[in-house]
Amino acid sequence: MSRSALLSLLGKHPKPVDHVFSYGTAGFREKAAILDSVFVRMGVLAWMRAVEKGAAIGLMVTASHNQVADNGIKLVDPDGGMLDPTWEGHAAALANAPTPEAALSAIENIAKTVNINIGLDESVSIVQIKDTAKVFVARDTRPHSSKLSKLVLAAVSCLGGTVHDFGVLTTPQLHFCVQHQNSNNPEDQKLANEEGYYSKLVASYQQLVGEHFKRYDPNEPSKLIIDAGFGVGGEKFKRLVNKLNETHVYVDVSVRNSATAEEMLNESVASKLNNGVGAEHVQKQQELPKDTVDTMNDRMVRFASFDGDADRIVYFYINEQGEMVLLDGDKIASLLAGFIKQHFDLLPTDLKTKFTIGAVQTAYANGASMNYLKRDMNLEVPLAKTGVKYLHHIAVKFDVGIYFEANGHGTVLFKPSLVSTLENAATSEGLTDMESLAIKRILALSKLINQATGDAMADALAVEAILHIEKMSISDWSKIYTDLPSRQLKVKVKDRTAIKTIQDESKTTAPADLQPKIDEIVSDYENGRAFVRPSGTEDVVRIYAEATTQELADELALKICQAAYDMAGGVGDRP
Repeated sequence: MSRSALLSLLGKHPKPVDHVFSYGTAGFREKAAILDSVFVRMGVLAWMRAVEKGAAIGLMVTASHNQVADNGIKLVDPDGGMLDPTWEGHAAALANAPTPEAALSAIENIAKTVNINIGLDESVSIVQIKDTAKVFVARDTRPHSSKLSKLVLAAVSCLGGTVHDFGVLTTPQLHFCVQHQNSNNPEDQKLANEEGYYSKLVASYQQLVGEHFKRYDPNEPSKLIIDAGFGVGGEKFKRLVNKLNETHVYVDVSVRNSATAEEMLNESVASKLNNGVGAEHVQKQQELPKDTVDTMNDRMVRFASFDGDADRIVYFYINEQGEMVLLDGDKIASLLAGFIKQHFDLLPTDLKTKFTIGAVQTAYANGASMNYLKRDMNLEVPLAKTGVKYLHHIAVKFDVGIYFEANGHGTVLFKPSLVSTLENAATSEGLTDMESLAIKRILALSKLINQATGDAMADALAVEAILHIEKMSISDWSKIYTDLPSRQLKVKVKDRTAIKTIQDESKTTAPADLQPKIDEIVSDYENGRAFVRPSGTEDVVRIYAEATTQELADELALKICQAAYDMAGGVGDRP
């Protein structure tokens, strides 16, 4: 590989003039038509990160819950998690280099900064790169994802790098493959592919449900209906369910709003992606997915909505009165937390006092869920800044760290030391039947849950297993606590950076008189809670409020909105 070859490739895909790309929590995400330069450059960056770490790095082509015209990149670090924040800065600098020559200079500067040689220095005849360095590429089913992924493949190949094209996968499947490829366990490495993903989930689901699984009965109606949002997860979940059914573990599932990659090439089909369907729509709008539910015949049936790349899931159902009842990420976290805590309480005394369990939430979590986890489950419930990477950072501090955002993105982390201890305990003598069963189920859940990232498919199986084991209906689950009515608003401000908050965003520190005013307003409302935080992307302040009734929550939100407008430089009409 020569500098001239790389410069030529960069020159074929110039950066759009005057456009600034930003690497947010979800990576790069823009209109697909302007992303060619970013995909070439991120292919280079992914290979550089792989060389630095001597490991597999993932690059996912997806725009998640966005509309079909958009696309984007999510980079996956060796542990299966999100890209290291330091490299987010490198990614932004490279993506925004104005010319091919400036991009090449940025690449050389990054290589110098992280002390790697990827062959651009022609004065060095031998470049030593570990065989374990490679880039894993996968894509969703958007019509333009195949073309964009080929730009990544071309960029890595131009550098002489090792790249593996996994084709169409969900985002969590790619995270799984990266994590397992970089494991020190050769048996884990064998699972670093799509079939390995399915085989692990099937085996762990069987172990978890044990004698509770249902034998195959083709005449029994489906009890879980998936709204796949016309994203990549629909066809993949069908395949997973087929794998389960082949082993005679029958999961009562049907999938709606699903399309293959070939079908997504049809413009009328592609236009349905995340359009009034999927987890983002159901959770944010608290509306049924479009043309999906028969409100008369589907009452009391479990529904679950995936987002576009299947890293989020929310449940819902139609009650006997014909009303939609949402079970969001808070409810999923609470179900998992209750099951885990119940089984930890059954462990031998020396084990159950040895480990810590925490449920990490953001300020957006409903107050009723916080109370349930703290008071009823007796768990630690630390708050984190909004964004899954911040929740993950706190969750890893616990032996079992449960984290979900209300939007349905989340997972459960089990420390390897805990898993090892329980595996050793499982073979010891003197265990009671209940102690043995508790260990078995905790270990099975640790294998079923995708610990690299939120995973709609794995989370769905975990929820279904728990409901079957506990003999809970979706109505029973919904009633473990009753959400406090809430309202979210936003107000435009002159400069969002003038609003400062404490680390978990639950209170403001600037302007100095804003938080005292919020406290004063909230004090007039029973079970009232409210907070203000600046948007991360636009000059607006976001307001969250909850109270005992929807009317009071709406009233409280408006008053907080007015206070923020008055004290934080509101622009336009006062709310």
